[in-house]
Amino acid sequence: MSEIQQEWQYYRVSQGVLAHRGNVLLVANDYGYPELLWSLPGGRLEPGEQHKEALQREFLEETGLQVTVGELLYAVDSRSEIAHKQFVTLVFEVHLLAPEVEPELIAEVNGPVKEVRFVPFAQAPEYIPRPSMGEGLLNYLRYGKEMSRYFIYPEYLTTEWQPLRWYPSTPERPAVP
Repeated sequence: MSEIQQEWQYYRVSQGVLAHRGNVLLVANDYGYPELLWSLPGGRLEPGEQHKEALQREFLEETGLQVTVGELLYAVDSRSEIAHKQFVTLVFEVHLLAPEVEPELIAEVNGPVKEVRFVPFAQAPEYIPRPSMGEGLLNYLRYGKEMSRYFIYPEYLTTEWQPLRWYPSTPERPAVP
């Protein structure tokens, strides 16, 4: 008897880094795992939608914030042989439309986002359990735009990874604003 081959699913994803006063905005998603899964705000593109357009829509839906989308920071190409899924995620710098006003965060009502929170840069590693979701962000927060811009993960479901840790900012190596 032959084994039935599971069909692969492919996803285009757009996420954004919103840095505000030494913090980064993260969202907690409920995807049916025992714990909430923290990540950057963003999500899958709808048919015909481009990354920057999708990111503005996703930010508004997930956080209640209106943002402008800046430059591409890095790309993550992750797949899972276990789940037969592949995600190509482009991560952009985002900025508040009204940066002088303290942002009011509103978690999505009918979607997977259950919590929205600004997290201090140094605490971000504690929230991100998988390298495919966290390594690019942690490298950006530590090294800014001088870091690698492409990350690839042949098995994104692994948690066998030690989060990047760093010392507080120094004049030679300031934290990203």
